Amino acid sequence: MTEIRLIASDIDGTFLNDQREFDRSRFQAQLDELSRRQIKFVVASGNQLAHCQEVFEGIEGDLTFVAEDGALTVEQGKVLDDNPIKPALLHDALDYLMSTPEFAEAKLILSTRQQAFTNMVPSDADWKDSAYFYQHLTPVAKLTAVNEPIYKIDIHWSGLTDVRPQAEQLQNALGDDLGCVMSGLGGMDVTMPHVTKAYGLTQLQNLWQISMDETMAFGDTQNDEAMLQHARLGYAMKNAEPEAKKATKLITKLDNNHSGVLDMIERLLTGEIK
Repeated sequence: MTEIRLIASDIDGTFLNDQREFDRSRFQAQLDELSRRQIKFVVASGNQLAHCQEVFEGIEGDLTFVAEDGALTVEQGKVLDDNPIKPALLHDALDYLMSTPEFAEAKLILSTRQQAFTNMVPSDADWKDSAYFYQHLTPVAKLTAVNEPIYKIDIHWSGLTDVRPQAEQLQNALGDDLGCVMSGLGGMDVTMPHVTKAYGLTQLQNLWQISMDETMAFGDTQNDEAMLQHARLGYAMKNAEPEAKKATKLITKLDNNHSGVLDMIERLLTGEIK
């Protein structure tokens, strides 16, 4: 059996519990052992790079980030792959979102590497939650006037948790020009069509000469689907959404609130999983 040389994990609903925490001392010990065995650990998230780095602040060791659903890959502070949305496609998508009745109440966030722009205002009920995920969240009067590289359009509604009908409608409208996936917490992400977490992992696998058979991955929502299918050991969390569970036959023993990812890493390190 081929040994695992790369472990990739989503953050929210996967690595973190519902209080947005993880067992830091346990993971630090695991990361030390993974490094000793020359096993790479990759944070693969739909979140902004700055937020991903903030979650793991204080953890020492070799961490690589596939952020923005795969649109931005960074190793040891060096950008390896960079895929912002083409400006013309971004403007077309924004025009559709702002002119279509079904999206009239949608909250939109444009994610850059270190900042985010939104049609929300600080008095909105969900501003605090959104600001947790985005560094320097900035309200703007006209989103189409933003001229910085945008990696992702984040779309959500206040109080709406099931956005499957909206996601289907938007993907049909976007066609092959842009990709749209549900990201959990009632959100949708729009990126360039080739961008997925699996795409980001492929860049790293090519760099490190690691195969799909040597890869283990964890996720809980539709934006993890490609990554779970990509890895030989692609685990949907016990608490995962149906889209993630349909992507793989492997399910973690424990959910995110009981350190499900750390439990599976422990099983790998002790030889229970091969």
